[in-house]
Amino acid sequence: MRRYIDYSLLKIAQGLIFTLAFSSVTLAQFSFERSNHIPVLKAGDPLDMPWSGGLNYVQLSEIDMDFDGRIDLFVFDRSDDQVRVFLSKNDGTKDYYEEAPQYRFAFPSDLRYRAALVDYNLDGMPDIFTYAVGGVKVYKNVGNVSTGHQWELVENLLYSNYYGNLGNLYVSSSDLPAYVDVDGDGDIDILTFHIGGERLEYHKNMSMENYGVPDSLEFVLMNECWGNFREDESTNSIILISDVFPCGDAGGNIPNPEIGLGDTLIFTDDTRANRHAGSTILAIDYTGSGVMDLILGDISFPNLVLLTNGGTIPNTNSDIISVDYNFPSNTTPSNLSLFPAGFYVDADHDGVKDLVVCPNAKIVSENQRSIWRYKNLGTTENPNFVFQENDFLQNQMIDAGSSSVPILVDVNGDGLKDLIVTNFYSYKPNLDKDSRFLYYQNTGTASNPVYTFVDEDKFSMSTSGFGLRIIPAFGDLDGDGDMDMIVGAENGRVHYFNNTAGVGNSMSFGAPQYNLADASGNPIAVGSYSSPFLVDLNRDGLLDLVVGNKNGRLSYYQNTGTSSVFEFTLVTANLGAVDVAPSSPDGYAVPHFVEVDAEWHLFVGARDGKMHYYTGIEDNLQEGDSFTYVSNNFAQLNFKGYSAFWIEDVTNNGHLELFAGSDLGGIELFEADPNSSVGFTVAPDKKLDLKLYPNPAENMLVIEGLTPNSEIVFYDFQGRQILSLLASQEIEIVDVAFLTKGFYFVMVSDGNMKFTGRFVKK
Repeated sequence: MRRYIDYSLLKIAQGLIFTLAFSSVTLAQFSFERSNHIPVLKAGDPLDMPWSGGLNYVQLSEIDMDFDGRIDLFVFDRSDDQVRVFLSKNDGTKDYYEEAPQYRFAFPSDLRYRAALVDYNLDGMPDIFTYAVGGVKVYKNVGNVSTGHQWELVENLLYSNYYGNLGNLYVSSSDLPAYVDVDGDGDIDILTFHIGGERLEYHKNMSMENYGVPDSLEFVLMNECWGNFREDESTNSIILISDVFPCGDAGGNIPNPEIGLGDTLIFTDDTRANRHAGSTILAIDYTGSGVMDLILGDISFPNLVLLTNGGTIPNTNSDIISVDYNFPSNTTPSNLSLFPAGFYVDADHDGVKDLVVCPNAKIVSENQRSIWRYKNLGTTENPNFVFQENDFLQNQMIDAGSSSVPILVDVNGDGLKDLIVTNFYSYKPNLDKDSRFLYYQNTGTASNPVYTFVDEDKFSMSTSGFGLRIIPAFGDLDGDGDMDMIVGAENGRVHYFNNTAGVGNSMSFGAPQYNLADASGNPIAVGSYSSPFLVDLNRDGLLDLVVGNKNGRLSYYQNTGTSSVFEFTLVTANLGAVDVAPSSPDGYAVPHFVEVDAEWHLFVGARDGKMHYYTGIEDNLQEGDSFTYVSNNFAQLNFKGYSAFWIEDVTNNGHLELFAGSDLGGIELFEADPNSSVGFTVAPDKKLDLKLYPNPAENMLVIEGLTPNSEIVFYDFQGRQILSLLASQEIEIVDVAFLTKGFYFVMVSDGNMKFTGRFVKK
């Protein structure tokens, strides 16, 4: 039976309600929504986007994401291949960036290693060039101002004509090629290092020659040694005017390659010579000569190298004639530990492209102050770069380096919970790393917290010798009224710090008790990467110790001492049968218990970036007992790598806040839906099997396969709720004539299962 519903006269609610991953409905009795309601100050100034989550190893491109005429920044972070979009804003007094989480999921989900936005068909909508095995994959932007940006896979792997043989246009997974119009004919060519890594190949796009329009991606190897230079096989030294084949007098030029398809050649990443395994290329006309100069980065060096082209006419196979190994040499040269990459984008909202330099190597390069901005004091066509800062974007957010963990505790004894942010590591010069505690003091009130940055290395943990990923837990273990500290170390041990300050005073620790032992005299050890949490789990009035580890499990040590003398006795090394990495040795479990309605709830952060949620904790604390595993997808929160959580009502309004750390090193803030009660309900993992048609829809949209009382919610492409309704029949026909043209999301839930679909309004 069908029921016709006319919503054309309804008032449409336009409030932004984006919960992380808006492409699914969070079933509430209780839900978390992204929030920026708590200010964060640094050096007396409020940060523009403190809760944006941090950045590590990024690649930047330009895009007008929200179609407001201002150039926004698309940022691809190689840490777990994450996308961020920063919208260019102006509040009437200043320009600034605002991270827009609703766009994190507006791009293809298979972006890996690299992602660049390039408008190859000149339709005004930037397309995506990303990694494919052995080369490049391309998504065409088929969206518009009405539908938003949408992506169609047009090339699963780009090919080029190698002397009549068609082979994949090879680009190593570690390289960043240049997608640029080398010959000035209007279509996008590609410059990439040869598979051996010593010389640059020029792959010419034949779209203009073959069709007269730049809408195709048909490449020919036009030059095997573009610029007639070689990079040394073991250093980043440049050999000019090389006479080594295929360079030399002809510059490796192939004047008339055979245009035809012969045998297919296959180049895969593992065929790349190990002796030179990474290069980044930025091709711009730096000297204003009319031809492309090069700015190169090398995987083993911290500096950028400028190669100046001696020609004046595009594509005349002119030689590179000079080298600057300290680019930009007129200002502070790039010095970014390892493998820098240059990007040419408008970073300061003035309409002129600037130089931004970032590391392209994960783990072995800067991850906290890793985005160097050089302002262009010239023009886009004739640039003049001057160094401005080494933490562009990062300086407006909390960023602790890599894999942040939030902890709330009253550090200074004023009765307000402060924010401690620890990390897996912060990268330091000379290929060194350390783990430290960032301290943000709560300078607000009990109902209106304000976190003010005070110290980047609270308690001098960077010199503790505890290794990487050191995580603290706080609690009054000796009954003197102040908060003591237990610190988990890389080697799986824990260390005890007695707070001798007294009630109402700032924490002050004496000499630590290293390798804290249990009641049997054995050092507490959980394998590696211990993550402690103090909680009265058995409700006997004493704080017990729960410790997560690298394997993804939890150990439970019951406090069998007294209120003034603690003593930890191992009960089980497999508490609740928790395992956040059942098929991997890399779990990195970070436990957090929160009490709601007199019941314990457990949230565990993990290497997979998800939020693992457990209930059924009471009376299930012995060896062999199991908690109830509710979901690894609670509230659809997925941070893609090294998640960690803290949940607490820091505003004292009856609604919990969620602080989330992740691989990117920052903190993201969520607030409980003020219209929901304080409790937890998981978004169901099962999916409804529904049909949406016709699609595209003009006047009516049919939703088939519903169950009575299913909740149906419509969102536009920016994550704004358009309408909601309850289904009463199996088939609902919804009037969508009032909607503007574009694409929309439909979220359906019946309380046990969910459905997410998309349709286009034409």
